[in-house]
Amino acid sequence: MSMLDLRRMMLLRDLADFGTVTAVAERRNITSSAVSQQLRVLEQETGAILFRRDGRTLGLTRSGRVLVEHARVVLGAMDDAMSALAAERDQISGQVAVASYNLGIPAFAAPLVHRLSTDKPHLQIRLQQADAGDALRLLRQNEVDVAIIYRCDFEAQDMLSGLTQEALLVEPFALLVPTRLHPRVRSRGLAALADLPWVTGLVDSSLDIALLRAAERAGFTPRIMHRLVTAQIVCDLAATGVVPAIVPRLSVPPHLEHLIVEGVPVGHRTVSAVVRTRRRADPNIAHILRTLRVIGAQALGEPQLSVAS
Repeated sequence: MSMLDLRRMMLLRDLADFGTVTAVAERRNITSSAVSQQLRVLEQETGAILFRRDGRTLGLTRSGRVLVEHARVVLGAMDDAMSALAAERDQISGQVAVASYNLGIPAFAAPLVHRLSTDKPHLQIRLQQADAGDALRLLRQNEVDVAIIYRCDFEAQDMLSGLTQEALLVEPFALLVPTRLHPRVRSRGLAALADLPWVTGLVDSSLDIALLRAAERAGFTPRIMHRLVTAQIVCDLAATGVVPAIVPRLSVPPHLEHLIVEGVPVGHRTVSAVVRTRRRADPNIAHILRTLRVIGAQALGEPQLSVAS
């Protein structure tokens, strides 16, 4: 039997975790046919029958389940090896790849890079932008070491098999309203804005759903006039004083904070750092998580914390 390919073993593990080739393809950002082809090659490499077909469903045989359990051991051992090698170094050093959603870059990733450049100059961050789904895919594929993601209060939690998630910040959504309307909103709540046009994100984006859910709770359907791509641009249009908006609190720049109506809850989202569970022992990863916790604690003006070495 030839040497088994680790990437194919990862696909096999994903099939066991997610249940269908389609789900594996979505997680890995490749086509279903590519997943099926790689799994067939794995079957040829092992010389064993790993799968059985039931209509469109591809299930695991007993041999397939046995190989999955060994694949988990092998892939976990790779992370253990990386962590053990890092622990042997006499200083925190090396390179760690981080994927972050767009607003997570100025809020978390950029401060992380800045702090490490002073505190741990031998530890370098390789940063790339990715939404939550892509960031978790990259993490599972061992292409990044840390994923900074968010989940809104109305979103289902991703399956995090083999991953560990650590909450960094519960970030409220902010209601931006022309200042002349603040007394009306404080008196009557969100329903006071039922007759106004709104600005929000694209259809089915988190901004769009946050607005629709908040308005539904207040008893009206918002009249959406403008749809823009990012929260920062939504803030720019809200700054004209013509339309209200609901955006993540950290997207509101200081010069627009006067538009926020306090005391009107419109939902929240949780920002988290996710790592492969067996890399948490890596001193580099552990230090980055500690630093991100500090950044999260300070993000909304909470008391300063220090980072333990």
